[in-house]
Amino acid sequence: MTRKVHARERRSAPPKQAGGSRTTAVAAVIGVAAACIVAWLWLSRGDGLVDKTLEMERTLLAGEASGRAGKRAVDEIMRNVDRMDPAEVKQVQQTLEAEWQRARAADVEAYFAAKQDERRSILDRSIDRALMYKELRFAVNPKASSKDGRKPRKPRTPAPASQAAGATAAEKKAQRQLLERYDDALRQRARERRIELPAWQ
Repeated sequence: MTRKVHARERRSAPPKQAGGSRTTAVAAVIGVAAACIVAWLWLSRGDGLVDKTLEMERTLLAGEASGRAGKRAVDEIMRNVDRMDPAEVKQVQQTLEAEWQRARAADVEAYFAAKQDERRSILDRSIDRALMYKELRFAVNPKASSKDGRKPRKPRTPAPASQAAGATAAEKKAQRQLLERYDDALRQRARERRIELPAWQ
């Protein structure tokens, strides 16, 4: 009799909801895993992220990485910038601008100091640097969505490094004329190489 009662109770008992507890457990595991990933990404950015990015910028502007290695470095800079706070992004952008101005001034000075047969290689280096600078400006701008769709503001044209701080109007005019000659030579060489320079160049 008791066996029959127990059998009846077993049959009439509501089935256990195994699916509900399993779903809850899976959701909890996913939640913990997501929290761990977010924490790891935040902690692994490290204090050296800005310094590392700035070093890569300098290396690329110096022409020390090109081709696939250069492309990988630009992609890494983009990923780094996406992980930075606004103050860090601004620092990276300002440093890039300063490095570009310094490098361009050095190119102008080297061009006019070089012999005629050495100038073409200086122009080639300057063209490659201008193209890399365009890539880097895109990479350090988190709001940029398309290289072609973004119109970068025209960078300030630097005076050659040899220009004195208190230059007279005549000296400034002479420097402007040198820059115009340099830019004309740069555009001419780019046409010879069938390379389209950035619009601001």
